[in-house]
Amino acid sequence: MDMPLTPPTAPPTAPPAVPPVAPAAPTAVNPVVGPPAGDPLVNSWTPPSPPVANGPSRPRGRARFGAGLVVGAAVTAAALGGYVVGQDNNDSPAAVSAPGVAAQTVSVEGGSIAGLVHAARPSIVSVHQTVTQSSPTGGQLQGTAAGTGFVLSADGYIVTNNHVVAEGDDTTITFSDGSEESATIVAADPTRDLAVLKVDRNDLQPLAVGNSDDLQLGDQLIAIGYALDLTGEPSVTAGILSAKDRTITEENGEQLVNLLQTDTAINPGNSGGPLLNGRGEVVGINTAIAGQAQNIGFAIAITPVMDVIGALQSGTVPDRALMGVTTQPATAGDGAEIVEIAPGSGAAASDLEVGDVVVSLDGEPIDKPADLGVAIAKHQPGDEVSVTLDRNGTSVDITVTLGKKPT
Repeated sequence: MDMPLTPPTAPPTAPPAVPPVAPAAPTAVNPVVGPPAGDPLVNSWTPPSPPVANGPSRPRGRARFGAGLVVGAAVTAAALGGYVVGQDNNDSPAAVSAPGVAAQTVSVEGGSIAGLVHAARPSIVSVHQTVTQSSPTGGQLQGTAAGTGFVLSADGYIVTNNHVVAEGDDTTITFSDGSEESATIVAADPTRDLAVLKVDRNDLQPLAVGNSDDLQLGDQLIAIGYALDLTGEPSVTAGILSAKDRTITEENGEQLVNLLQTDTAINPGNSGGPLLNGRGEVVGINTAIAGQAQNIGFAIAITPVMDVIGALQSGTVPDRALMGVTTQPATAGDGAEIVEIAPGSGAAASDLEVGDVVVSLDGEPIDKPADLGVAIAKHQPGDEVSVTLDRNGTSVDITVTLGKKPT
């Protein structure tokens, strides 16, 4: 799913050729855009379009981050998207329990990756969906899209990416022993790329949830997932934590924040799978890869989203705060320059003006548009925030009441 595939005129017997796709322009999008057009990392990302087995290609869920970040579910017999990572140092704090799940630390004798994988294996699942699409002749073609998930609780709750289950029907979970169960989507949050599924089982083995805040650069990480939807055992790869607190922007303007970057090999089909630390605890959820780069993958850090996962498990999609501005990098110096204000938004009800450059929010420096999105993501709808602006060379302080991002 590293590159989009051209829809064939007839069901393919092998994955079709993969043409390049031009990166999306880094247009400012509310609440904030990604890095500027000249940023080589952003412009190296390529959007994914996994093919449908026995059918034409079909983009899955979110296709881009910034200028072409690859996400997603895979489609059987071709490319599945996502990432996995895991392993921090031995000084990590106690595991953070998932909602309704008693934390359990996997003990790996001798610290071997093989032992860790063996212990975690029963908690890693394959997620499949039936995807139906119209053929060029007006008929209906069917294929199977696939990704990865992990067991959240013994009573049948499973976590994966939203984009893994966003476009198909008849979700099926395959467990390590080969058994299959139909699953329902309890709730999904496209703005955070998270989904919680439910199967009718009470004997599942959940993975312990670790503390992603405790990870340090260079910590070893382990990815387990169903790359390319290959049959049999899941694929296992290992790497290190390359960076923390990354932010990526999708083509539609949605931002994912608090991401972990890793050089762990992550491939189509790993989406939604766990990112494990050295104690076998989940520290991230594999979500995106840089298609035109080497060994750059991203996972959603688990600790900042545990409350979101808990809400999804109860069937509720949490609201997300919205300021209501479109921004771009400041033409001179640091900051996020406002180029548009959405009518009816909190920004419109404030004294913000087009041309203002946001330089801080609640005292937190805003050096670029992405920083503004990260700062807003820490708040809830209805929160009042203090915004410091550069308005034609004059520093101005304004209070803005945040609104709610449309679902």
